[in-house]
Amino acid sequence: MRGRKRRKNYKFTEKTQSKKGIGALLLSLVSLGVFVTVIFFSYRVRGEGSMYLGSAGVSAMLLSVVALGVAIASLREENSFKFFPYVSTICSFLGTVGWIALYVVGFMG
Repeated sequence: MRGRKRRKNYKFTEKTQSKKGIGALLLSLVSLGVFVTVIFFSYRVRGEGSMYLGSAGVSAMLLSVVALGVAIASLREENSFKFFPYVSTICSFLGTVGWIALYVVGFMG
């Protein structure tokens, strides 16, 4: 094989990265960042957070639900790579479940 030239295997495709998947991933990462921040500040004030902290939490929970919807819609796109849609679906699902669990624990406690 030393004397032979190695052929490079290229794949020519019409597929592109999913813009909806990338957008959903960014939304879910923002929601997860706010989730961690809200938990941190709520812990620092021993559960006596302000109205602003609660409204940031509710807004981020709604953002997570929107990200989940966009991520699921991005899975149905044709001619796009599926890496970002799958990652964004997992992240936004985890964020949505985390927010729902946080509010259920808050109402029960």
